[in-house]
Amino acid sequence: MRFISMLAKSKRLTVAAFNRFFKQGRRYHGTFLTLVYTPHDSFYGAVVVGKKVYRRAVDRNRLRRQLYATLGTYQDDTHLTGVFQCLVKPAAATATVSVVRDELATLLAEATKAR
Repeated sequence: MRFISMLAKSKRLTVAAFNRFFKQGRRYHGTFLTLVYTPHDSFYGAVVVGKKVYRRAVDRNRLRRQLYATLGTYQDDTHLTGVFQCLVKPAAATATVSVVRDELATLLAEATKAR
């Protein structure tokens, strides 16, 4: 079994870069997530879990780490490039983490297929 860790800090977006790519990216909507994809020659990722999803920071951070791990695993497996911004919707609070991760994988495949 492979150890799954969070996405490296060098592959995560700064606030300024997040805002810049968020304006120009293409959006893919799911039940629990919205994925914003922007073509780029390097790989970068961001995950946003707001207080409307989970009130407690512990819960928000746990989901954020798990979705970052999904982003990192997808990038390791496919070696694709681009900027992927994952915005978690409040409906995710009622779903299991595995369902949310599966939806992220589906949206990632849809975004990279459309390239």
